[in-house]
Amino acid sequence: MFAQYAEAMQATANLLDLNFQRAVDTVAQLDALLIITGLGKSGLVGQKAAATFSSTGTRAVFVHPVEALHGDSGVIEPGAALLAISKGGGNVETIEFTRQFKTVAHGPVMTLTEPNSNLESYGDIALNIPKLPEIDEWDLAPTTSTITSLSVCDILAICVQQQRGLTAEHFAQFHPHGTLGKRLLLHVRDFMVSGDALPLQSVKASFSKLLYEISSKGLGSVLLINDDASFHGMITDGDIRRLLEREEDITKLNAHECYQLSRRGTDLPQVSHGTTSAETMAIDCLKQMQMDRITALVVLDENKPIGIIRLQDLIAAGL
Repeated sequence: MFAQYAEAMQATANLLDLNFQRAVDTVAQLDALLIITGLGKSGLVGQKAAATFSSTGTRAVFVHPVEALHGDSGVIEPGAALLAISKGGGNVETIEFTRQFKTVAHGPVMTLTEPNSNLESYGDIALNIPKLPEIDEWDLAPTTSTITSLSVCDILAICVQQQRGLTAEHFAQFHPHGTLGKRLLLHVRDFMVSGDALPLQSVKASFSKLLYEISSKGLGSVLLINDDASFHGMITDGDIRRLLEREEDITKLNAHECYQLSRRGTDLPQVSHGTTSAETMAIDCLKQMQMDRITALVVLDENKPIGIIRLQDLIAAGL
């Protein structure tokens, strides 16, 4: 059966001609709505096609032909285009809706049927699927016809996207809550801990103040700043534990001394970049943390700490 599908795909590709390029040009230049219609399984293909066009930058909507004939034609706007899908092209409701569409919208009509169908005569651009048997033993269940119709719609949508010059960033805007959208649209500023929640202490602070800041802010770390508010370094609760394991009397040390003693030894991976900016893409920070095997980055603005971005927050966001 998969072999039948593979043969059907090749047969469909062989039917793509200048009409397909005309369809690409028509949709790519369209300023109004693309309306897609079809009945039964062709209607389900049309619904998926409308979703694909919408997600790739073309305003599209599916309209059921029967419902269109009973009130839903109001969605038709002047200059709109129609893509009518029907396997055999003899569906009375789809044909009648196509006729009414031409009267109301005066826009281009594309049909997607088997060759030489009745529906083709009502359109301006005829797209075709091969006339092949369905894959069930009785040649009844819409299978081959739906997968070929769907493939033409998908290829048409992607070719239009390419002709319009849409980029991955444009695609992300249509999918802001999807993984791609999050990776291409979200910046450090969208995730960083800042303001009063940011743990800050002077390099001259006592150990007790360091410990209080780490505990009270709940981030497991504290940022040290110089007298001019510039970033000096970060101390984590892990650094404190390592100092205690070395039996250092850290209670008598100030923040700067704790920081100096707590630096990673040669037995641990070295951190090549522990800071970032608010405008950095969040996904780039995730890669940076993974590379350096750290769980947080300090966000700087002209070398002054303004936030912390944490690995756990990026993962929780689905990056």
